[in-house]
Amino acid sequence: MMTSNADGWARPELICETDWLAEHIDDDDVVVLDCDLLDAYLRLHIPGAVWSLSRYWKTDPRDDSQIYGMSDPAQWAQLVGRLGITPDTTVVGYDGSGSLYAARTWWTFDRFGHTNFKILHGGLDKWYAEGRPLSRQNLRPRSVEYPVPPAPHDDSICRLDDIPGAIEDDNHVFWDVRSDGEWTGANKRGTQRGGRIPGAAHLEWLETLEEPVRTLKPAAELRQMLADLGITPETTVTTY
Repeated sequence: MMTSNADGWARPELICETDWLAEHIDDDDVVVLDCDLLDAYLRLHIPGAVWSLSRYWKTDPRDDSQIYGMSDPAQWAQLVGRLGITPDTTVVGYDGSGSLYAARTWWTFDRFGHTNFKILHGGLDKWYAEGRPLSRQNLRPRSVEYPVPPAPHDDSICRLDDIPGAIEDDNHVFWDVRSDGEWTGANKRGTQRGGRIPGAAHLEWLETLEEPVRTLKPAAELRQMLADLGITPETTVTTY
């Protein structure tokens, strides 16, 4: 078991604790996926981890037949197969960036129906802080055939055309997870206009983590933080 229901998580199966990974790291049906930048992977990573090729799993932004940021099913299956992952594989994703990239990778796997993907709680920071082994070996996994999944479900996507109606919906909350500067518009991040979606709630994603190893804050505390934003189990939430 990854973590106890006593911790209060609604989906404890999505979290992998470091103790569990240390015990199962050599299991044939487990693939450890380093989701960080390539230079970070080459510098140090968990032994046996493979690099995830593309931390965003993005399509070519010039291909306007696809939603930017979404691989098509055939492309995704090819990428996953090159990592030695089959539909029966338990994938444990991690990074050294507060699980930012690991969470994005989990989302893409979930969209294509590979639900057995877990995020290492605390990522590389916690693994390192506990004195666990590290490696510099660039592992090249054995490529396997991953069946092309059906078209991904789109219930986890909010398109631009959906936003005007959602803004008027009292049960729909836009959660802006960016920095304070991006929220106010002071930091435009190279875009033409700064600012936010009207009516959006703001809580930077880093505020959900405990320092120094960036584990999630306790479930009860997170629930209260979200409730203060108007986010409850009854609301529809769109993050950006």
